[in-house]
Amino acid sequence: MESRVLITGASGGIGSEVARRFAARGAAVCLADLRVDAAEDLAREIARGGGRATAVPVDICDRASVARMASAAIVALGHVDVLVHCAGLDAPRGNAWELDDEDHWDRIIDVDLNGAWRCARALVPHMLARGAGRIIFMGSVAGRRGSASASVAYSAAKAGIHGLTMALARQLESGGILVNAVAPGPTGTGEQMTEMERLQDEKASALPIVGPRPVADACLYLAGESGDWISGTILNVSGGRWHG
Repeated sequence: MESRVLITGASGGIGSEVARRFAARGAAVCLADLRVDAAEDLAREIARGGGRATAVPVDICDRASVARMASAAIVALGHVDVLVHCAGLDAPRGNAWELDDEDHWDRIIDVDLNGAWRCARALVPHMLARGAGRIIFMGSVAGRRGSASASVAYSAAKAGIHGLTMALARQLESGGILVNAVAPGPTGTGEQMTEMERLQDEKASALPIVGPRPVADACLYLAGESGDWISGTILNVSGGRWHG
């Protein structure tokens, strides 16, 4: 039976690669994004390639919008086996105390941490009723180590994602739902590195930045039979930027 997968942030660099990789493996995908036009374009691209895809709008900061997304995805797919939550927001660089809290801390925490919980919360009752499901959050190597240039709020939000993953997994395993996260390193799809940062990264890391495909493949691994005995794990897919 084909897998039915809801992907948030589906028009983004990681999200779109996740959508294409799942569709190529025969999954029916529902693409949720604030930029619904971009999600619809991607759905048409997947359909032209012989896949099954639909698009729905969502604002992950709005509980009502998230609820509508979940309902629309269930109707479009019949049910949802897997939620891959890729939606998120890159943060401005700079010293945390010099940035406006409303535009920096509050916004980043609301989108990157609270938004992830809202999306999972909207699907949990559906998955519990079916006795099965997979939830895959997008963490980050930034949630495991600080950086002089990275946003403090972003690092805090991603560390929160890791904690959310482990705690929620503990509560949902008995209901047949496995919760995990992927922690990518830089993929070249978010805020661009400066030339100095790229040179420093290349010097410090043996493995080059190769784009989002390894992250998408990690999601496939967790969503498939290979992930049947994995729960509460933060899967490090950082090309050596973090060891452990």
